[in-house]
Amino acid sequence: MSAKFKPQLPSGFKDYPPEEEKARSEMLETIKRNFELFGFSPIDTPAIEEEKTLTGGDKEFKKQIFRIGKKRAGEELALRFDLTVPLARFMSMNAGTLTLPFKRYQVGKVWRGERPQAGRFREFLQFDADTVGSKSITADAEIVALINQVMVSLGFQNFLIRVNNRKILAGLPKYAGFPKDKLEDVLRAADKLDKIGASGVLAKLSSKAVGLSKKQARLAMDFFAAKDKKKIMNGDLQKGFAEMEELGTRIKSFGVPADRWTFDLATVRGLAYYTGFVFETILLDMPAVGSVFSGGRYDNLIKKLGGPDLPAVGVSVGVDRLFYAMKELGNSPGGKRQARVLVLNFDAKAIKEAAAAVSLLRKNGIASEIYLGNEKGLRDQVSYALKNNYEIAVIVGEQEASRGVVGVKNFTSYKQIEITSDNLVKTVQDMLA
Repeated sequence: MSAKFKPQLPSGFKDYPPEEEKARSEMLETIKRNFELFGFSPIDTPAIEEEKTLTGGDKEFKKQIFRIGKKRAGEELALRFDLTVPLARFMSMNAGTLTLPFKRYQVGKVWRGERPQAGRFREFLQFDADTVGSKSITADAEIVALINQVMVSLGFQNFLIRVNNRKILAGLPKYAGFPKDKLEDVLRAADKLDKIGASGVLAKLSSKAVGLSKKQARLAMDFFAAKDKKKIMNGDLQKGFAEMEELGTRIKSFGVPADRWTFDLATVRGLAYYTGFVFETILLDMPAVGSVFSGGRYDNLIKKLGGPDLPAVGVSVGVDRLFYAMKELGNSPGGKRQARVLVLNFDAKAIKEAAAAVSLLRKNGIASEIYLGNEKGLRDQVSYALKNNYEIAVIVGEQEASRGVVGVKNFTSYKQIEITSDNLVKTVQDMLA
């Protein structure tokens, strides 16, 4: 006989019971509605990609990837760690059949082998919106407008969209006096500023892994903290700052309030494929959660994966992280049960009429259930309906069936009426309205 064991979730993974999943679905529907309002169309891609597609040969990406154990000869497979690289692969294979600019959204699970923390998981949902085939700064400004629209629609007011430009960060090696080939390592370290603080980043920059001198590390931190561009300006930064000024003008034209976004040199985004603007959204009431809505411009990624030279800019909602914050802040949707009406099933002689009643309600778009539990008595089934937050109970027994009527109990008004069966749909619709 096998030993008993207690089943448990692996670290960094989460179940969503019905009340949470319903609330999360409402949140996703709000995001989808806003993405479509901005003209983005849906696509889907597989959860599994070739490992070489995901990593691009970058050793840093390999630390995040869950590899697939079983594979065919010569086929190295892994679970996707974001939705941007799969989009780039999709575009490299399909660009010739799509009208450009191409605006897409996609929602799906991604997997990263990182250390779990509050609101940070190894398996989580992302919801992305991307514009492919446009170099216009208006496309970048529209991303900021989209972030603002979605956050407000989800009930958030106290948030900040932080914006930077990788073309400005490209001037960091000259300012701090380190080789250009160390820039990506420096930016990956700086991307952890919210997690480990300025002292932690400073130590990481001067560690053997990154290799800056203490002076270079201090100058790099001065750069990230600079509020006045004159203090850090050099010839390499001119184009980046000019683009930032133009972006600010266009963000204003989109009607995004000035206190909802800011230019922040410490916003770096650790992924190497960003080439221009980068975006992060921070909850000012819960900064420890980190960025809940982030992205940037990546003009070379599609070409890198063997496709055409297409510019692109996009943003991703960290759905699970944002949902965690919504619950903590009390912004989460209600998560009411899907079915609002329960047809009671307490009389074996009227089961056909009860089944017909629930079918009629469903055919007319009213989410309904028929009682399937063990309680046989009418009173016990009414108690069940109350306890489980149904709004209406439909009562069909042998007596009602013989007279061609049904009882309808409204748990909001606590009134019960008797109507003819052909008036059931209209009566329930009126009560729910």
